Amino acid sequence: MNIRDVLKNFNIEKKEAEVYIAALELGTAPAAQIADKAGVFRTYFYEIADKLIAEGLLKQIKKGKKRYFTATSPQDLIRLQEQKLDELKRAVPQLEAIHNTTSEKPKVYYFEGRNGIDEINDDTLRYKGELVGFTTPKFLTADQQKLATDYIKRRVAAGKKVRAIGEICNEFIEHKKLDRRELREIKMLPIDLFHSEIELGIYANKVYIANYKSEFGMIIEDKNTADVMKQIFELIWNSGKIVE
Repeated sequence: MNIRDVLKNFNIEKKEAEVYIAALELGTAPAAQIADKAGVFRTYFYEIADKLIAEGLLKQIKKGKKRYFTATSPQDLIRLQEQKLDELKRAVPQLEAIHNTTSEKPKVYYFEGRNGIDEINDDTLRYKGELVGFTTPKFLTADQQKLATDYIKRRVAAGKKVRAIGEICNEFIEHKKLDRRELREIKMLPIDLFHSEIELGIYANKVYIANYKSEFGMIIEDKNTADVMKQIFELIWNSGKIVE
């Protein structure tokens, strides 16, 4: 273990580390002696010493008119860091309150290309709980169809359930036969009431839109938006317009 690398993690640069180590080896000593052992100019030593004192690594002692310096013991350094950590823990509620007030603005993330659509799919699997939304049969290419099939396999493996609303069509009639095996429940609407060439899903505090035709999508991260979209979904899901 390189002690200088360890000290660097605590914002202690190379020359500062040399001064601290020299002071630690010498015990209580005057500036000139510590500077000489550390290999720094005496005038520069005082600048370094001021920072080390501020960081709690060095202490200044006066004996008459002379100034001496002594390094903080390693055990005291541990206690100092623990004290800083305790102060941070006590401040967490206030920091969280600030975070909550500044994070209320919706966040919007854009994705392009097949990899972009795949990133949206990946994000839905990072959250526990049900995924609901409006789906489309419009997978235009074999690659896009494979992307959807691979996603279903990963979703089932993760145990994530889905409720989806789509237009009545042969594709969804066939998909519905696999609902139980694929942890899914599909409901269909007459095509004169609902037709879509995009997917729109709601999960956690997010809403995603995926357009397979243009290979473009977005995620809106906002609780209010997600809550309203979920309410709209439930109203349609429980409406009398669903085709059984």
